[in-house]
Amino acid sequence: MTRWLAWFVGVAFILLGFVEVLARLLSDEPVDLTALAWWFAALCGGGALVLLGSFVITRPDLALAAVMLGCLLGVVATAWTVVLPLLAIGLLVLRIMDSKGTPSGAAD
Repeated sequence: MTRWLAWFVGVAFILLGFVEVLARLLSDEPVDLTALAWWFAALCGGGALVLLGSFVITRPDLALAAVMLGCLLGVVATAWTVVLPLLAIGLLVLRIMDSKGTPSGAAD
């Protein structure tokens, strides 16, 4: 279950990052490049860290740190959605349980 949730949260953050940037670029309002960079870095960077920590990094302590930082970045940027931050927090709890030796599901 942890791997599926990590996949969903990571991809959702990245997709929201691209959607946010495209929406701001295509709007009639003036583009604030600082805000644009923040949204892109927080969402796409957070999603990338979640995916790297869940699927690429092999050292458990570094993997957990990457997932924690990715979740923090994504939660700050998506707090208004309510559901995605709850999923990110759930992923973080599952990853911490896995790192402590408590499996979160048999079919990961």
